[in-house]
Amino acid sequence: MLIDTTDSTSPLVLANEAEAALRAITVETKEESAKQIAVLRDDANEGHIAEHIRGMVAATMANLSSHASAVTLDNAAHWQQWALGVADGLDLAVTG
Repeated sequence: MLIDTTDSTSPLVLANEAEAALRAITVETKEESAKQIAVLRDDANEGHIAEHIRGMVAATMANLSSHASAVTLDNAAHWQQWALGVADGLDLAVTG
């Protein structure tokens, strides 16, 4: 028995069309998933970097001697504000 492949209602034609549609959806889904994974990876890296910055700031400020000069303490406070601002900016990029 021969199957008419020109008949659009033929099971073989319908199966081929369904397979082609599934391949197109699969490629599109894979591309979209790859984009989403890249975004998540970038976000995770930025969040991780922000955590490290905060840790460095905390360690640095904790290690400042109580005998440090007023200028050193003032510079450290300015640096702390700047560094935490950078970390906050990274967090905003992650959550935004």
